[in-house]
Formats: sequence, structure tokens, C-alpha cells
Amino acid sequence: MTTDLERRKELTGARFRDPAAVRALCEAIARRAPGRLLRVMHVCGTHENALCQFGLRDLLPSWLKLVAGPGCPVCVCPAADIDMAVRLGLDHGAIVTTFGDVVRVPARIALLEVKARGGDTRVVYGIDDGLRVAKQNPGRQVVFFAVGFETTACTTAAALQRGAPDNFSVLTSHRLVPPALEALLASEGDGLDGFLLPGHVTAVAGLADYRELAERKKVPMAVAGFEPVDLLLAIKELVERIVAPGRHAGPVFNA
Repeated sequence: MTTDLERRKELTGARFRDPAAVRALCEAIARRAPGRLLRVMHVCGTHENALCQFGLRDLLPSWLKLVAGPGCPVCVCPAADIDMAVRLGLDHGAIVTTFGDVVRVPARIALLEVKARGGDTRVVYGIDDGLRVAKQNPGRQVVFFAVGFETTACTTAAALQRGAPDNFSVLTSHRLVPPALEALLASEGDGLDGFLLPGHVTAVAGLADYRELAERKKVPMAVAGFEPVDLLLAIKELVERIVAPGRHAGPVFNA
């Protein structure tokens, strides 16, 4: 039986996927043709999933290029951090717990190979699972290899604040989004016209760091959720700010 809450969620989701609203937003974006190619980068893998799932690139004008940025925390995890996790598993006999997509990323070797060499690597859904492994193995050192942006960092911090057994530790490889944007702007120069910012990260970390960076670098940024209407509202706002920057106060817009 469908509950009232589930029905409300379905209705809300339908509004953010409404074909008429999507069509109207795409037409509004197309009318803002700047006479040149615009390059807007998103920095979230979930945005890329939504763009592909709903075919949004095919609905947008050819002069607007949506570029996939470094939105996957596993992809930006330094090889040195993976090597350290490998050493903890092989040289120190620790049980290394981490996310499933992390164990396959190679450095000198991948964490998946640690198990083949006699080590103990376990895939978990989060730090709470790692804590459970530590409580079940009081005679072993258990390490949670924490990889992720702000959204994952807060769960790591919250779990540690609640307390952890003496045989549990965290190897952190958390990353922040704003420094990544600054590095991209330094390397891309004038090649990027704006950024789509991830809604869930911004809900955790706020807008202050993005606002400071946007004002200093004079680059428009817009926060978006992960449904078609969310994304298109943010893209429309970005295009308008790029085409007529003087008409829009402030560099950051929260869709």
C-alpha cells in the first residue's frame, strides 16, 4: 500500500521531471544565444548521471557545452593514500574497510589485491559498518579508509564524535570542492564560463566558500539539485549571468 508520504514524494518528483517545464526551460535557454560557445562545468558525478539519464544535453542548444568535471571522489583520491591503505593491510595486519568503488582503484597495487595476498580488505557502505567490524573483531586493528567530499566527511566526523573502540581508526582522504574549483580555474584559464555546483555538498558546507571564490575569480556559479528542472533552472541562471552579467547581482545562485 502506498503511504501519504510516498504519494507526496511521487508528486514532488513528477513536478521536477515535468516535460512541459523541461521544454519551456530549454526554450528559454536557447533564446539567450550568446553568439559564441559557452563551456559550463559540473563537478558532481550525480549531475552527470542526471544529464545522461534524462538526455538533457540533446535538448540544449549546440552553443552550450556541459563539461564533466572531477566529481568522483574516488577519481581524485591520491595514489599515495591508496598505497598507505595497502600497507596498513599487508604490513600491519589491519582489517581495511572502505567503499566498493575504492578497492578497485590501482596505486602500486589495488586494495582488492591485498585480499589475494592474504590481507583482510572488506567492502562497507559507510563508517558505521566499519565500526561494526571493529566491535566484532576486538583483537584486530580495523581501519576505515574514508574517501569522499564534504557529504561523506560529515558522516565520518559524526561517527567519530559518537565514539569509537580503541581498535578502530580512520585513514582520511576527504577532499573539499572549492579548492578543486580554484585549481580548475588556474589550469583552464578563460576556458570555463561557469560552474554548476552540487546541491548536496552545498547543503552540508554552505555557500560562503563558493561565494568568495566566485567574487574573486569573477566566474558565475549556480547550485543545482539532481532532477531535470533543478538542473535546467541553474543552467538558465548561469547562461543569463554569463550573457548579461551586469543585470544579475551576486555570483552564486541556489536553484
